[in-house]
Amino acid sequence: MINKKFKLFSNCFSVKGINRGLIIDVQRKNYYPIPNQVIDLINEYSGKEIYSLFKDFENDKNVLKKYIRFFLSNELVIVSNDIKRYPAISSSFERPYNLDTITLDSSLSTTILQDFLKNQIDNLGVSNLKLICNDFDLPKLTEILKYINKSRIYSVVLYIKHDVGFEKELIKLQKKFARIAEVIFYEVKKNDVQKSKFIYETKALEETLSMKINNQDNFLLNLFNFNEALKYSLAYNRTIYIDSLGNIKRYISDELIFGNVAIDDLNEIVLNPEITDFWEINKDKIKVCQDCEFRYICPDGSIPVKTTENKYYAYSQSCNYNPYTNKWLGS
Repeated sequence: MINKKFKLFSNCFSVKGINRGLIIDVQRKNYYPIPNQVIDLINEYSGKEIYSLFKDFENDKNVLKKYIRFFLSNELVIVSNDIKRYPAISSSFERPYNLDTITLDSSLSTTILQDFLKNQIDNLGVSNLKLICNDFDLPKLTEILKYINKSRIYSVVLYIKHDVGFEKELIKLQKKFARIAEVIFYEVKKNDVQKSKFIYETKALEETLSMKINNQDNFLLNLFNFNEALKYSLAYNRTIYIDSLGNIKRYISDELIFGNVAIDDLNEIVLNPEITDFWEINKDKIKVCQDCEFRYICPDGSIPVKTTENKYYAYSQSCNYNPYTNKWLGS
């Protein structure tokens, strides 16, 4: 085996952070923290014989053997005489439409809402809808879902301001409309939080929508999102928000208005550079995040703010993970 060549499997990717790195296996949805020095060796010796590693690092043979066993036991590397048989996976990220996700306030005028769902949404290529229900109106929500059932949208997440007694009606609704992927209650009183198939958030709507990362269970471990994160924001790429007046924004707390869904063509609105530039603020452009080994699997939805160094951004609040200590808040 020592005379054979090695390289990472094509579904495994190395990412360096400020203190340590990761090998991310997007096929098995797992990741492995390792020292940055090991990633440097993998990159430098990829496609070369294992023998060359031992030859160049004679004094570290035991450490090399340890990591080779680790990589082999977790099936992270290919060992072969013919490495060319295992080409790299493309890192390109292309989508046929301009939008993937719309966050929509259901308080919007019924006429405008129905026209939008009936005549516009399929032309936009939207596949995911986040529907905000500040006031739970079951007949109106049922009508909206009927329109959605006739559209190309395949996933609907309901954000509902909590009140006791909604759960039974929503269970029925979810059985009737299979496209409802999740129901998330916000502004839930602590005493009303219960174990069920629904998600209960004590936070307000804005904070619930801009999800912060709480732990490693929030990470997105798949090839599609990894490739997206190399160039774009995992939280906001190809998304827009439509408020109760039909105003088109980038996110719920956005002070800028780019048009109105009642009179403007959304396909043209989303080509506005202020929108597309916002989509392109990936973690490499955000202070602290750019030093984090989890930056390509992290969908944190905090709003980035421009810093005095014009090309960089920052978050106003600290993350629950510290890449400089490699510790989670409270651990």
